Amino acid sequence: MKTFLTLVATFGLTLTANAQSVKDAQWHAVKDVLWEKELGIYEGRGRGDLTLYLSSTANNYVAWPPFNEVPKGNDGLKETGASLQGKTKERLKMTFLDLALNGDNAVIYYKTHRSMRADGTPADEHFEVTHTWVKQDGEWKVLGGMARVRPER
Repeated sequence: MKTFLTLVATFGLTLTANAQSVKDAQWHAVKDVLWEKELGIYEGRGRGDLTLYLSSTANNYVAWPPFNEVPKGNDGLKETGASLQGKTKERLKMTFLDLALNGDNAVIYYKTHRSMRADGTPADEHFEVTHTWVKQDGEWKVLGGMARVRPER
């Protein structure tokens, strides 16, 4: 009987370990896809082009940029894009921090360091950013987000 219980316990631990491995692999796969999308959005922004960002938003998208009093949707994003036209000097360094994943929903956390604004003005600005991503028609889309100036800690 003891051997049978040992076998059952070992089998249960193996199943748990395998399930964790699958979960870890899924997490890494989603992280890689979303981080590539985030980097692409900011790379476009650095060129003064928000086309990729706009094409990556989900239905009912709303986000809260750090210098806006209230969140805004695609219309606000289009206004930002128009204000960036011809301003292609922004320099940002992005650092991935974490990802929360639950099925077809994910929240990505990262920080940015802006060393030059789009108009070429030198800067030393640090931000903390979250984007909430959802799968819409089989593709990851940004549903919402928030960025803030990193507080002194």
